[in-house]
Amino acid sequence: MVRSQWLMIVLGLFLHNAFAAPLMKIEAVSEFGWLAQSVQPTTELELPINQIHSWHLIITDGNGIAADCSPQQVSGGMPAHRHGLPTQPQWHRDTEAGRYRVDGLKFQMPGLWQVIVSCKDDRERNHEFIFEFML
Repeated sequence: MVRSQWLMIVLGLFLHNAFAAPLMKIEAVSEFGWLAQSVQPTTELELPINQIHSWHLIITDGNGIAADCSPQQVSGGMPAHRHGLPTQPQWHRDTEAGRYRVDGLKFQMPGLWQVIVSCKDDRERNHEFIFEFML
C-alpha cells in the first residue's frame, strides 16, 4: 500500500511537471557584462498575449550592484515573421536604484519574440539587452 501511494505521488509530480507551463525567466546581458532581468509582479507564469502590459526590470553591473542607466529605446518583434512590436513601448527609471519599468508591451501571437532595450551608463557606453523568449 505504501509503495503504491509513493508511486502515485512520483507519477503525479512527473505528469504535473511534464504538462505544466514552464517557468519563464527572462534575462539578457549587455556586451559590457551588465545583467537585466524581468521581474513580473504578478503570479502569472506566462506573458500575456493580446494584452498591453508592463515589465519591471532590474539592471545590475558586472559585480551585481544596482546599475544606473539612462533609458534610450525599446524595440523588438518576431524575427521569424519579420515584423516589429505592435506597440511603441517606453521605459523609464523606477523609484529604486537599478529598477526600471517598460510600459506598453504587447505580443499578439505565440512564437519566438525579442524585446530589445538600450540605455547609456554614466560613461556614455550604450548597453543593449536582447530578451528572447517563446510564447
